Amino acid sequence: MSEKYFLGSMTPGGFVTQFGEYVNSDSFYTYVLKGAAGTGKSSLMKKIADRFEESENVTRYYCSSDPDSLDGVVLHSSKAVIVDGTAPHTFDPVYPGSCQRVVDLGSCWDNSMLKDKKEDIVGAIRKHKELMSCGAKYTAALGKICEDTFCCAEQCLDKQKLDGFCKRFCKKVFGKSRGYRGRSFTRCLSAMTRYGYYTFSETLDNYLDVYYLCNDIFAASNILISAVAGYAVQKGYDVKLSPCMLFGNKLYEHLLIDEIGVALVSASPLNGLEAAGKRINMSRFYQKTLWQENKDRLKQNAALMRTLKDAAGQMMDKAKQQHDVIERYYINAMDFNAVEKICEKISGEISAK
Repeated sequence: MSEKYFLGSMTPGGFVTQFGEYVNSDSFYTYVLKGAAGTGKSSLMKKIADRFEESENVTRYYCSSDPDSLDGVVLHSSKAVIVDGTAPHTFDPVYPGSCQRVVDLGSCWDNSMLKDKKEDIVGAIRKHKELMSCGAKYTAALGKICEDTFCCAEQCLDKQKLDGFCKRFCKKVFGKSRGYRGRSFTRCLSAMTRYGYYTFSETLDNYLDVYYLCNDIFAASNILISAVAGYAVQKGYDVKLSPCMLFGNKLYEHLLIDEIGVALVSASPLNGLEAAGKRINMSRFYQKTLWQENKDRLKQNAALMRTLKDAAGQMMDKAKQQHDVIERYYINAMDFNAVEKICEKISGEISAK
């Protein structure tokens, strides 16, 4: 099974990642890559992931700013992790040498070439930070509007009706208790990116039953996902919960349960997902009278969400273009034959375990 997630995402409170559960673990050996843009970190990880994919389960973690760029790879059978340890997801060894090791790709560049371009590099990096900061502000504003919509929607819920459906759904999906508790993991399936609010929908191909929760205003979907996840854990199943990071990691957008091949996926105007599988109409769990009383507020928020989502994506795309400028300076100064040797050494060490 091959899976794709985001390493983390921008939230109203800044960048958030749960990837530390691997990096800080003594169950995995982690290679923490250090180096600037253009030093080959993503390419190195891609080569290693491709090399081991035929023999084991590989999970790829991508950059939320640029979903085309790898930020981390987990090789589950080999118990090995390779991750980009530079900002905004800075990682450092917790158990140096024994469980983690820093791999300095900066050792492969020509310092004299970079010093000659000092003013250009400093200017490009400062411009990139400025653009990312602006994108973060748009993202934070989008998060505030999403929160207001959620608060409004929560007041309109028919909780008794929704609770009854949650119980019936759980009985339908799960069998007898397995006699022990399952575990809950956080996996970021959707994030705000240069392409807009983006979801790795190809990960859903691993699941036999994908239920699309058709809901414009978040609240009912969050309750159903939380209830099913809690029931699954109680019955002994491991679950993967994907939060909507625009809510600061406080609201769940998707749920994946590998052992029974079931996924619950929110399909909303925010993520733009189309219901390609089994549809659950979540609007029936809102009280019509209260919905009507709040429809103007919800309609205005929906328009603001579209505007802010587009603005955040456009600003992040401009930041990516500036990132490409930075990359070119380092690419020109890199000895990629040396990087390839590092890649081969890491692959050899993993294979030898």
